[in-house]
Amino acid sequence: MRAPAGYRGQFRTDDVARALYAEGAGIFRILPAAVAVPADREDLALLARWAHAGGVAVVPRGAGSGMPGGNVGTGVVVDLSRAFREEPAVDAGARTARAGASVTYRALNAAAERQGLSLPPDPSSGAFCTLGGMVATNASGARTLKYGAMRAWVRGLEFVTAEGETGRADARTHGRTAAERRFERDVAPGIRAHASELEAAAPRTTKNSSGYALDAWARSGATTDLLTGSEGTLAMVTGVEVALAPLPARRSTLLVTLRSLDDVGPAVQALRPLGPSAMELLDRTYLDLVRDAAQGRVPDGTEAVLLVEFEGDGRGAVEAVRHLASTTELAVDPASVSRLWELRHLASPILARLPGQQRSLQVVEDGCVPVDVLGRYIRALREAADAHRFGIVIFGHAGDGHLHANLLADVSQPDFPARLASCLEAVTGVQLSLGGTPSGEHGDGRLRAPFVARAFGDAYLELCRRTKAAWDPTGILNPGVKLAAEGAAPFRAETLKVGPAAPPIPDAVAAKLRELERAAGWAAFKLDLVPGPDGAAR
Repeated sequence: MRAPAGYRGQFRTDDVARALYAEGAGIFRILPAAVAVPADREDLALLARWAHAGGVAVVPRGAGSGMPGGNVGTGVVVDLSRAFREEPAVDAGARTARAGASVTYRALNAAAERQGLSLPPDPSSGAFCTLGGMVATNASGARTLKYGAMRAWVRGLEFVTAEGETGRADARTHGRTAAERRFERDVAPGIRAHASELEAAAPRTTKNSSGYALDAWARSGATTDLLTGSEGTLAMVTGVEVALAPLPARRSTLLVTLRSLDDVGPAVQALRPLGPSAMELLDRTYLDLVRDAAQGRVPDGTEAVLLVEFEGDGRGAVEAVRHLASTTELAVDPASVSRLWELRHLASPILARLPGQQRSLQVVEDGCVPVDVLGRYIRALREAADAHRFGIVIFGHAGDGHLHANLLADVSQPDFPARLASCLEAVTGVQLSLGGTPSGEHGDGRLRAPFVARAFGDAYLELCRRTKAAWDPTGILNPGVKLAAEGAAPFRAETLKVGPAAPPIPDAVAAKLRELERAAGWAAFKLDLVPGPDGAAR
């Protein structure tokens, strides 16, 4: 495979480059055919036209921190983390900001904060995740409880289509590319005609990053709503305009300890009317992992902890949960607030540094259910992990009924992939039976794409397939992501980054990727991690 004529960026097919992009965060290792790093938007458009003409699969990728496998594949991985670095331009009067899609959330927020503003969706990966990646997955975070996910804040997008056209969509400009015109002609009438059925098919949750946002598009008619959350399967985002919100004058945090899972849902519902900006849950499985740090703050017998943030002094919060809580602790000064939240951020580095063949696997890690069944869902997660002989660590965004659950596995055992697949099947069934979604904020990727039809129904799936065909007629953009081939499995042992069947990669690359994962160093430019062979830069 060779780069298209006139292409100016990097295009590599050597084993080192391919191995460096075979993994992202999450469980997958899939070797691509090549790696492309376009120089600019014109380079990306040229690459798209070449891929479209030749039927070459393209895998758009930002920092690589996405977990469900939307950033790896067998085609050409296109690293979008370098070319689109236009610095944030903040319009304080309009409360908006524009930036290149390669700009990180942290960089945009730093520029906004100098004007007393912020972009409220605040993913825990904010130090390294790109704005393009946040758009791709409809990313969110702890403060989504008050402010909503990324889709609610996107005001404009610049993008390149599968056919290599450049487009822009905002409140005033849209419909100028062939992809948009095909969608409006061939698919939009069907979506509008079935708008009520699409609404009914949506999960009964406050967050969802699964499937295409056909219901949101039916309400707004906005291309931005459709592209947000599409995981690089409809177009490749190169520029982003977002709305901003004023920074709060102060924040307070309440720590609530609970002795029973049956009290989790009622406690959340008691606190939500007070307007918290965030409400995080730490399950007993999480507290066991960070036992030393939790001692003295969490009494014995605690089944769950809630960390609840208010923009203000949290007035009335203690009284609201006094009948349910074992203990409460309210912090109002910045130093005390920071100490409480340290407990929430301890697990990720511990999980990344598990010894030997023990690994934390992000497989059932993004489910979201209605708040009133949150306790039942936690029990089901524990039971599924136990039944499949895995450990589990559970934490997440309780105010939205959205939990992250990391399975702990001995990956030297030959049957662990089969047990992993069975556990995913069981937990997904529970999520759907409770009226939830398999993905609250991370997207379907390859991992959850086979469950989209079960989650939303065949009529919805057919409109999704027609949407994909209108935007990407030859199916080159991230095939297998978001929409799986009929009968496709979520993964095979040969597509995992761990275990005896994992595809072999050079030792030096494997060591660097493991180091990157342990340190959450996703901002690093992957081709700089390991020297390539002479002449590999093209």
